[in-house]
Amino acid sequence: MRASFSANKRSAGIVLCATLLLSNLAFSQISFAKSKTPETVSEKNADQTREQKNELKQQQKDAQKQAKETAHAAEKKEKDEAKNIAESSVSTIISSEQGLVWKTLTSFERYPQIFKRIKSSAVTKREGELVYVETYLKPAMFVKQPLQHTVNNLSACPGQLRWQQLDGNFKHIEGSWEIVPEDSNRTKVIYTLHVDAGSLVPPSMVSFFLSFVQKEVLAQLKQYVEREKKESLKTAIKPGNKLAKSTATPQTNF
Repeated sequence: MRASFSANKRSAGIVLCATLLLSNLAFSQISFAKSKTPETVSEKNADQTREQKNELKQQQKDAQKQAKETAHAAEKKEKDEAKNIAESSVSTIISSEQGLVWKTLTSFERYPQIFKRIKSSAVTKREGELVYVETYLKPAMFVKQPLQHTVNNLSACPGQLRWQQLDGNFKHIEGSWEIVPEDSNRTKVIYTLHVDAGSLVPPSMVSFFLSFVQKEVLAQLKQYVEREKKESLKTAIKPGNKLAKSTATPQTNF
């Protein structure tokens, strides 16, 4: 009986030791899991953050690359278009004051009376200092489309009139009238054109032909303005006209 009690006591001791060992092992695993879990989550978050940063950097690189390619394409297009732009500038002196020249050039409805190549002209819209004009051209060389629309910028009155053609016979055309007073009765007018006639005709050749047309246009403008000037002077010095005494030039006999 004493031997049985000793055996039971030893068995109980073994069970107790085993229980304590398992408890310590379980506690160690729980403690390890608790200490390891936050570290694992933190590392995972750090990996995600790095991935996001890398993706953001790549997106920025792609955006910069695309911006450079777009800018390069725009620059190339601008250079290609500039190669086809013909420029021509012609000037003349008109015996009239600056104001009358400006008034004539901005009398758009009277263009058929001033310029022989224009059949009709009408103002279609006014927006502040912008005036939109519709004109019909008479049949002539290079005139495939007689109807054309232009927008005129009057903001630099009375020294400059700028205009741009919105449609018509050329891919792009814009021009300007520089109105520079030489003295009280003489005005220098500079007529400038920038024309893109396409890639088939060299710009130098286009400029050559433009200069002939510009000289013709300036001659017609000069003739019209100086005729208007003479008519105004005749009206001013008619007998009985109240302005006769103030406008007539005194004569001196030597």
